[in-house]
Amino acid sequence: MSAAATMDLPSTESSSAEPLRLVCSEVWGGNRPIHRAVELPGVQGILFSQPCEGGRGGDVHYMSVCGSGILSRMCLADVVGHGEAVAAISDQMHAHMRRSMNTPDQRRVLGDLNTKLEQFGFKAMTTAAALTYYTPTRNLAVSYAGHPPGWIFTKADRRWTRLELDPLPETAHPLTNGPMAIEPQVPFTRKSIKMQIGDRIVLVTDGVLEAPDASGELFGDDRMQRVLDENRGGDCAMIGEAILSALAEHRGDSRLDHDDVTFLVAEIVPGPSGPAFWNAVKCHITRPRGNSAQFDLPSPANS
Repeated sequence: MSAAATMDLPSTESSSAEPLRLVCSEVWGGNRPIHRAVELPGVQGILFSQPCEGGRGGDVHYMSVCGSGILSRMCLADVVGHGEAVAAISDQMHAHMRRSMNTPDQRRVLGDLNTKLEQFGFKAMTTAAALTYYTPTRNLAVSYAGHPPGWIFTKADRRWTRLELDPLPETAHPLTNGPMAIEPQVPFTRKSIKMQIGDRIVLVTDGVLEAPDASGELFGDDRMQRVLDENRGGDCAMIGEAILSALAEHRGDSRLDHDDVTFLVAEIVPGPSGPAFWNAVKCHITRPRGNSAQFDLPSPANS
């Protein structure tokens, strides 16, 4: 039996449980443990997050859907520190994600959040990866704030590659796409990709890539690439389990107590049927909701 078979997963969640579903005008997230299937318009996958000390960790995850039900956003962030200090920052992020759910340009979302977090000082230094998917055109926008780049799987050629941003011009601000909360006016860029049904994305925090073995050797990008290559035929749940199994084998221990560990495995699926305008009108009239209210939500003072 592999090490993953005895993996100590977050006890309150399971990837085989009812999916967490967002439909319209919803925000969900925080820094608590989760291992669950997630569904947003045009996107479905697996979200795993396990704080190294239990309770609330330094990794923060958020998902939102706009008021028209056609713009899905996913964000992973890694905040310096743990516990209640991070909880306060998580609350700020939740409030900001709610205010920004209808903002299509995530560069502005990250920029405004950076300005907000900068007021907290160094204790709020945060790296982040943000995905925004517009279902009518199947356009995916990717942005990073000092965060390790993810991976993208294109179904057409069945190949995983790094999801890097385009090179910056020499005239770019020196802190462009850098961590948040360092300087208030840091600019962020985005990469736009035309996605196809069946294409996939993987995002991780450094608790995955920097997981050490007994000798101190890190899990690293190359091992992560091999895991994805060896499981290119699996669905999102299988890929998630393969990542956990590989981490446990590398660590020699099923407990992931070296750092907070968070990853998202997401696949592009058919979005809402019919014209985008009609879907937007229908959402604004009927206000359909998913099941996010059934799950623990942060209680931000400013939302």
